[in-house]
Amino acid sequence: MLLKKLTIFLFWLAVAAAALSPYTELEPVKQLDSLEEWQKPSRLTALNAADQKKVMARLAYTLPAPSFVPLPDFNQYTDTTAKKRAFFNYLRPYVKRENARLRSLRQQLLDIQQKKQKKMRLSLEEYAFLYSLYDEFRMEVAETDQTMLQELIKRVDIIPDTLVLMQAANESAWGTSRFAVEGYNFFGQWCFREGCGLIPLSRAEGQSHEVAKFSSPGASIKSYFYNLNTFHTYETLRVIRARLRSEGKPVRGEALAAGLGSYSERGEDYIAEISGMIRFNRKLLEE
Repeated sequence: MLLKKLTIFLFWLAVAAAALSPYTELEPVKQLDSLEEWQKPSRLTALNAADQKKVMARLAYTLPAPSFVPLPDFNQYTDTTAKKRAFFNYLRPYVKRENARLRSLRQQLLDIQQKKQKKMRLSLEEYAFLYSLYDEFRMEVAETDQTMLQELIKRVDIIPDTLVLMQAANESAWGTSRFAVEGYNFFGQWCFREGCGLIPLSRAEGQSHEVAKFSSPGASIKSYFYNLNTFHTYETLRVIRARLRSEGKPVRGEALAAGLGSYSERGEDYIAEISGMIRFNRKLLEE
């Protein structure tokens, strides 16, 4: 126990000493390009060059980014099935990429959890990886323990394609809404800094929110995953997902939809609508 605490203390002492240093003093790590600012470690200067690269490799995406394609004009489709299929095919590669990274991160966390349960020593590289994820998934942790690690594992998990795609269809009117067309916002996500997005035409007097504008569909989907896996608003969804895991059951979109009561002011009606859309479009969703 004393050795473990000493290891943690030395690691964070080194980090504190580098507080005014840039993210890294080494040449840019290739995997860094695949991460958004909020996904990057705040600093890795406490580690040597080899361990920095190992941590970045742990955090990186496991699938390449899809080639950027501007949003198609989904209004041009006269056949409803063809329109739905085109919409799903446009977004699905981005969804699969997010889930592939989450599976990789989760497996590494489960490996670390197993080591801690066996009272095996973690390396500085493993601690750096662990605390990087605490930061990314919005957890303020001074000293990791089994409780904190279990909470992190609850957050670092997939969101089924069926749920992501169905919410995107619902919130963006199958990719035809103003916010989807002008800002790649498929999920109605808000922002609160002036100029950060598009001003809703129906915004009530006295309100200051905007609807976030993204540079690509991938950025929109990354933000959606971040919201559901971190914000307290969606704790119910994460609890449902964790329960399914503990019971050895598959994590399905329709089951997780029950945790979206706070996503819309419509509450239970919204849950029923998303669940119904998943059931109705299941064949296309699973193509």
